[in-house]
Parts: sequence; structure tokens; C-alpha cells
Amino acid sequence: MIKEKVIVRTKYTLCSKNSDKYISNMLDYYSDEKKKTINLIDYFTGKINKKESINLVLENGKYATKEELIKRKQNIDRYINNSNLWQIVLSPPKKLVNKNISWEALEQKLAKNILPKFFKRMGFSNVDNLMYEFSLHTNTSNPHFHIAFMEKKANYIDSNGKLSYRKKGKIPQEAINYLKNELIFEIEREGKFRPYAIEINKSIDKFKSYFDKNSKNFLLTNNDNLMLETKILTLGKMLYERETDHDRRIKYNSIKEDEIKLMTKEIKDELFKNKKEIQISKSEFNDSIRNMSNYIKYTAERNNIKKEEIDLFYIKNKETYLNNYILNSIVNASKYKYKNGIDKIKINSNDIIQSIILLNYKNNLEYKKEDILNTYFKEDNNYKKYKLINNCNVAIKNIKIKMDEAIKEFEKLFNKETYKQIL
Repeated sequence: MIKEKVIVRTKYTLCSKNSDKYISNMLDYYSDEKKKTINLIDYFTGKINKKESINLVLENGKYATKEELIKRKQNIDRYINNSNLWQIVLSPPKKLVNKNISWEALEQKLAKNILPKFFKRMGFSNVDNLMYEFSLHTNTSNPHFHIAFMEKKANYIDSNGKLSYRKKGKIPQEAINYLKNELIFEIEREGKFRPYAIEINKSIDKFKSYFDKNSKNFLLTNNDNLMLETKILTLGKMLYERETDHDRRIKYNSIKEDEIKLMTKEIKDELFKNKKEIQISKSEFNDSIRNMSNYIKYTAERNNIKKEEIDLFYIKNKETYLNNYILNSIVNASKYKYKNGIDKIKINSNDIIQSIILLNYKNNLEYKKEDILNTYFKEDNNYKKYKLINNCNVAIKNIKIKMDEAIKEFEKLFNKETYKQIL
């Protein structure tokens, strides 16, 4: 099994009032700079022995200062009156780490991700109620972490479901196996994660170009779909009227009005439905997300990580980011478009109905006058229904006349004289 590549040694000290000297020596040993490889940049810039921080990583992933070390010794000396002190030596495969991730990055993952999950496996309720620290020692052929942790207050869920101090000193083998698996999982994921992340970011950049008003691919200008254009201008009008600072950018998630949010989503859905280029781009983005997801799930399964513990935050965050970017772009582009064309906007109901019918015709859809009215014009619209019915009849008649004219022009191509000229 892959977890056997990781070496783990554990030790625990039972709670005692006479452990202050042991604790002090332990932290001094952990934070000994001589046991950490010299950073060449620090060496050449003369920063050796001038750093405020020491070789001891705290819960937040930051290195402790000398003042924090003194305070930590005092706190641990107080906590050990009720809590056991657990110590772990954790040694991952050196070649595997060097191939996939920096030791500094692994320190951050250990502090913020791996250890908190490990503590949950041990039965602790709230990570915030634990004090833990560790240091990386690279002065041997096998780099290793020295880890120490204890309870600040009763934090262990006992067999009755109540919080108490954990009296058992021995760490369950199941929790140790989980620590090994999670460590390898994080190391390997970092190395193989990057290509998938690059693929996702490329697809996002392409997607964003369709919603960037400075891009030649921008979708919210020169729409041949007059109904969509009307919705964009209507949204712009609503946003313009609600704002006092017309140059301020709007964030979609800050909008409270349901009508504006609904209109924004309708525009987004219509763009996705009618624009082939955005459909292709969306498909590429979905593929990149699926590739990343499949990789994470496969790696988790291989390392015996439970489904409910699989971390898909990165993927969900990318999907949320792109969705928000699109919605933000739509509201701001709509407001800008309306603001800069207030005096030029003269779209009447006849134009809109004609555009709808023509769009349905292009898409080989059957249409009825009643469907057009019910679908695109609500009761609270400014247009009067009786006027719409009349305009609908006129629009259909106009389109029929134009189509008849187009057919006649097309038939001229087959006129004998014209045909001879072409030849």
C-alpha cells in the first residue's frame, strides 16, 4: 500500500503538573534552526540569524516568533494539567515530495488541511480547542516533521456523546493510516493538480473574452436578436434608475431586486442558448472541470478517502467565480449600454414581434400569435394587449411580403437570359 511509504512514530505524555521542563526542552528542540536546511537566499542576503520568526509552525501556518514561543510554553504548561501531550514524528518519502511539491507548501497543507482532518479522526470535536505546532527537520537523509498537540479544554467526544478530555494516550491505528493517506494524497495532488488547473484557467480565460466589453468577442453588442437586445436595454434602464453613481460597477450578488436578478439570468440563458461560440466554450469548460473532478475522485478512492471527505472546493470555487463573472458583466454592460444610448433607443413593439417571428422561423419553430404574446409580454409590461395583437398581425404580414419578394428575386436567377449571362 502507498501509505506504507510514510513513516510515523508516536509518543504521548500523560497529563501532569511537573512537565514544564520537558515541554520547554521539547519546543526548543523542535524550533532549533540548526535542524533546518539553510535557505541559500537568506545566506547570500545576510539574513541568517536576523529573522524574527523561528522554525516552529503554528496552527495558522505561520512561523512563531521568539515571543510567541515563550507564550506557548506557558500555555502548554497550563493546559497539561488536564490534557495529555501527543507527539508525532512524520516522515514522507523525500523523492516524492521533491518531485511534486515544495517543503514550504507542504508545511501549509499540514497546518491548515491535513492535521485538522486527522484530529477529527481521533475524535476531537473542535480544532480551535486544540493547541498544535510542528517543525520540519531536514538535517538528516530523511526529512521529517515533529508534531505536538494537546487540548486547551475538554474537546473529545466520549462514548456517551459528551465532551471530555481524551484520557487514552494511544493514537488509533485507523487515524494513523488516515494521516498517511492524506499526506500522500496532498503531495501527489499538488504535482498532478497543476496541469488540470492550467486547463481550467485557459477555458475560463476564453469564456471570459465573450463577456469582456473590451474584447472583440464581446457578446452583448450588435445583437441580431432584437428581443435579446430589448431585454439588455430594459435591464440597463432598471439598473440605471436604481443607481445614484452611474459610473460605479455593480456586483450581481449585491442586487436585492428579484425582477433585476431574473432579467439578468434570462439574458444569460438566452446567450447560452442562441450563441454557438459560447456553447462550445461552455463545453470546453465543462470538460476541464470534469477532468479535474475525475482525477481528484480517482486519487481519493486509491487512497481510501471516503466520498464525503473528498475536497472539491477548488472546482466549486472556479464554477462560482465564472458564473459571477458572467452575471457581473451582463449587469454592468447593460447599464453602460443604456446610459450611452438613452437618446437613440427607439425600439417599438412591431420591431420586437417581427424579430421574434423571424427568430422562430430561422430556428424552424412553429409559432402562434398567442404564444408570442404570452411568452414575451407579461401583464405588467407597458405594451397594451390589444395593440400587440394588431402589431402582431402587421408584423406577420410584413415578413410574408418580404419573404415573397425574396423568393421572386431568387427565381430571377433561373430566368433564361440571366442564366446565359452567368454562363
